[in-house]
Amino acid sequence: MRILCAILVLSVSASFARAQVPTNDAALLSQARAAYDDPFERGLKSFNCAVNFNWKQHWKDTYRVGDEGTDEEIETFIQPIPNRVTVTREDAIVSSGMTEEQEHKLPRGGMAEGLLVHAVRFSLRTWLVAANNALLPAADKPVHFESSASGYKVGLKIENSDVVMLLTPDMRLQSMGATGSEGDRQEFEFHPGPQGFLLGSWTMGEDGNFKPGNHLIFTYTYQSVDGFQLPAQMVVNRESHHEVWRYTLSDCKVTKD
Repeated sequence: MRILCAILVLSVSASFARAQVPTNDAALLSQARAAYDDPFERGLKSFNCAVNFNWKQHWKDTYRVGDEGTDEEIETFIQPIPNRVTVTREDAIVSSGMTEEQEHKLPRGGMAEGLLVHAVRFSLRTWLVAANNALLPAADKPVHFESSASGYKVGLKIENSDVVMLLTPDMRLQSMGATGSEGDRQEFEFHPGPQGFLLGSWTMGEDGNFKPGNHLIFTYTYQSVDGFQLPAQMVVNRESHHEVWRYTLSDCKVTKD
């Protein structure tokens, strides 16, 4: 999870010391932050969903190493596992309904199940950064807005790095990265939702190396559950290993504050 930790360091700026922000920049930052859906600030405490994954389809999309299990082992022992995921503001936890001992007795020590659990957690933890409105600077973070051809260019300093964010005229985040470090670049697509912008895709460089063939691409579609926009279908594309993980969430139960 080193990649995600680096993203969180870059994204979450609430821990920085408070400083005076110029009035016009502060107003624009407030306007930008208000444009995004923030379900946990609107009363969402957690949600629990069934994880639906098709292993036969997965092998059509992904280079197969061979240590995950045979087709028969996957079909008999892995495909029927009733995985569910519980997502809170802080984390996403996948449960198979099995004990740890039972999981270890699965074919190949449960390798296939472990890979799926990792893909689900990684993609939902990535989604949580956006869902917590943590991609944009905190409201009290010194920033500077400039008009640009695409909308706005936002400059800020994080630790010793100068970071630039590009926003559309309606405040959708398009990209961000440290000045002079193309490898740190991250690109985004946000789409309008009933309560604000929703993360559609997030592209980053694996191991901090943003280049074709080395991207990690997360894409999301949504479903409405009890007034909240929750992930419905997720795709994780790991270009370097020719891995694609597609899964859906269904039977979602929401807990409110």
